Amino acid sequence: MKSAIITTVITFCTLCSYTQQNYTGSKATNQDIHTEPVKKQKKLNFFIISKRQKGKLDLATRFNIFRSKIKSTMRPEKFVAIVAENAEVMSAKVRYRLEKYNATIGTIWFDSHGIYKKGHSLFQIGSTEVSFKTLKDSLVTQSFGELSAYATEETKLVIGSCYGGATYERSSIDYKDTTRMNGDSLMIGLGKIMKKGIVYGSESWVMTKPGLFKRKVAVGGAPGRKLFRDVCYEPVWKKVGVWNQYNVSNSCFQSINPVALDPNGNLVIRGESFLVEKNFKKELNKNLSKLKADLYK
Repeated sequence: MKSAIITTVITFCTLCSYTQQNYTGSKATNQDIHTEPVKKQKKLNFFIISKRQKGKLDLATRFNIFRSKIKSTMRPEKFVAIVAENAEVMSAKVRYRLEKYNATIGTIWFDSHGIYKKGHSLFQIGSTEVSFKTLKDSLVTQSFGELSAYATEETKLVIGSCYGGATYERSSIDYKDTTRMNGDSLMIGLGKIMKKGIVYGSESWVMTKPGLFKRKVAVGGAPGRKLFRDVCYEPVWKKVGVWNQYNVSNSCFQSINPVALDPNGNLVIRGESFLVEKNFKKELNKNLSKLKADLYK
């Protein structure tokens, strides 16, 4: 009899314990659901410009600051122009706006000059050089790593510098040797840090004319100065209007038509190649035939 009573008590306690565990677990699950961060549905586009160095006149940069700031004022919840003295400041300013509007990164254009003489693809954010070499620097990687939390599969990172996505070998200025530009390494490295999105870079010149924000072929073409007719620029001429893209999700690297920005700063890929759309093939061949040595001064 005692044995039966003890068995009944044990069974009752076990059932109570099981019920309490289930209730506690269910309660914890509901609590977890309520504490999940709200998904960011809004996209915010950025145009990043280097802060002008004191004593150095750069009309192109000043013009880009002027026009992008006007657009930023008119469309504060869609497009933001940021002037930064280095990558760390850029990252902080971008994150501040993203948190303010509860947004993810849509298109982010890094407006910069390329430096062909250095012999590798790069873009600059103020005093910070971003290249396949500097992406090994923790100070550089941290700035972009902080932005990765705001990237999605639809995020577009645009290297807006000349030769930013160049994959060819460039003749040295004194014609003694060649060096690979490694623009693909830069694009892939940047994509791996961001973890999501698509990275874009140009094989040739990036001509940010007044039509940059009007979906025109403003980023194709060639500069008119005499030094760019030097024979060391031959691979650049052969790639006029050619852009590359690297898709982080499938690790696909491929050539595409020129890109531009719409009035809200969204990336637009042109429907035709630059040579076809601007009927540039004849002029290209003409320029290639007239390349000379000793013009780079």
